[in-house]
Amino acid sequence: MRRRNLIAAVFLLAIGIGYTVLTANLPTRDIGSTTQPSFFPWVVAVLFLVLSAALLIQGLRPATSNAAPEAPDVAPHKYLWGGVAFVVYLAALPTLGFVAANIPFFLALMYLYGERRPLWLLGGSIGISLALFYLFRGVFLILLPSGILSGVIG
Repeated sequence: MRRRNLIAAVFLLAIGIGYTVLTANLPTRDIGSTTQPSFFPWVVAVLFLVLSAALLIQGLRPATSNAAPEAPDVAPHKYLWGGVAFVVYLAALPTLGFVAANIPFFLALMYLYGERRPLWLLGGSIGISLALFYLFRGVFLILLPSGILSGVIG
């Protein structure tokens, strides 16, 4: 496993460096106060290089065990209900908007995978939805649909 991680990390770092060089040569366009077209390729390049470097570091660290970690035991019905929740989310997204559709979706997924504390369910689903909404709006300058909450969240 360790040798495979090292080989894969070196290979992925080479691909990541090549992708970064190609990204650096992308043309820039003056589009006003919006995100440049080359922004997301840079995000992908940096994340790809960080994850590849993490794999390299993991391969260089001394092995504590040769046993592969066990996959979590997830009941098949959880996958089915997660898929159903996702289809309902996709159907509700155009009408409700990003935040209003994400709150019940995240709530359902958190409940499905074992969270039972009501405060964590509500706080987590509302907090994650709002954080993602404002991250895309404020940092990435991408306007997500406000839907029924357009007067409240702007």
